Amino acid sequence: MDAKQVTPVVIAGGGLVGSLMAFLFAQQRPDVVVKVVEPQADGPVPDKRTIALAAATVDLLNGQGIWHDLAAQAEAIRHIHVSDRGYLGATRLHAEQEGVAALGYVVPAAALNKALYERIQSLPNVEWLAGSKVARLEQQQDDCIVTLETPSGEQQLQAQLVVGADGQRSFIREQLGIGVKTTDYGQVGIIANIDLDKPSEGWAYERFTETGPLALLPLPDQQASLVWSVDEEQAEAVLALSDNEFLAQLQSAFGYRAGRFTGVGQRLQFPLRLHLAERSVAHRAVLIGNASHTLHPIAGQGFNLGVRDAICLSDQLARATDFGSYATLAAYWREREQDYNNIIGLTDLLVRGFSNHHWPLTKFRNLALLGLDAVPPLRQAFARQTMGLAPLARRASSLQIEKGERS
Repeated sequence: MDAKQVTPVVIAGGGLVGSLMAFLFAQQRPDVVVKVVEPQADGPVPDKRTIALAAATVDLLNGQGIWHDLAAQAEAIRHIHVSDRGYLGATRLHAEQEGVAALGYVVPAAALNKALYERIQSLPNVEWLAGSKVARLEQQQDDCIVTLETPSGEQQLQAQLVVGADGQRSFIREQLGIGVKTTDYGQVGIIANIDLDKPSEGWAYERFTETGPLALLPLPDQQASLVWSVDEEQAEAVLALSDNEFLAQLQSAFGYRAGRFTGVGQRLQFPLRLHLAERSVAHRAVLIGNASHTLHPIAGQGFNLGVRDAICLSDQLARATDFGSYATLAAYWREREQDYNNIIGLTDLLVRGFSNHHWPLTKFRNLALLGLDAVPPLRQAFARQTMGLAPLARRASSLQIEKGERS
């Protein structure tokens, strides 16, 4: 192969986390070219999901001037109610008590994709390779050879670092030979938009039922975004119900705290599993977002964990000279490991603990919910973790220590 100019950073995947990574890093290092390899031929990546943004994620987007483009389509989460069906235990979180305008916001994923895509197009040091995909990846001592399939034919890049942001079925992860540990919860998530008979007034709900968690997130126009976890053997029967039958079963499982359910949109399903890459860092390559971790949707932590991947990686690379060096990637993983352990451990514990109905466990978890509600320091710690503020506070503290050691 003829010698080629080395591309500092190649990002495989222009979805939410890949786009955010490109945007953050390119802004910090305008002297560095970033190439984003995206199979979607035209415009931003299509995405029909509704996502919950943690307060820390919104702070980041606001600081980058992106939130202004999203605010009109966002619905604030000002209150969270966590309860266990059939038991008294419950915890309530309120934005006012935590000293924030909102605990989080709910936005259409497509709107965030569009906002990031438009900002990236204005950055001269980002090359968006639309309609292209990685066909092969070869690791060498000083770089990676990335072979692309493009609209104009095969193309090769030499990259100091390859970032795999290409989703749960990551081709980059496969090329790196990194395995995936999978935990199957034996549940299926049913998602739909629900019409309500009254405004949500900023309330989000996490209701633990006999079949698994049931979450309602506030949307504009007296609607809520539903994620209903049911046992695998129940999923087809629930999806086959008429709209009225579905709403009746949902109302029975959830209760009337959010009012009466009056309508339901298209219902979709997806298996609920934890996918965790056996490692997220390899020689001159790193996995972020769903390529590294796909979580159960309980507590809405998966995307926000990927956001923090992008923040930490872009910050590490901004200080680096060799972007794919062992020292750079090892420093990135040292920053991320505790957050991974905390969030993945929390979501796994919630799923297992609240999908189990043995009497001693139900008594313990209801005492835990009552304790969270009654003891402000515990409630505040839980709230800061779910808002994404705790891991970023730990990170800021460690950076201050690191800065002090260098000076």
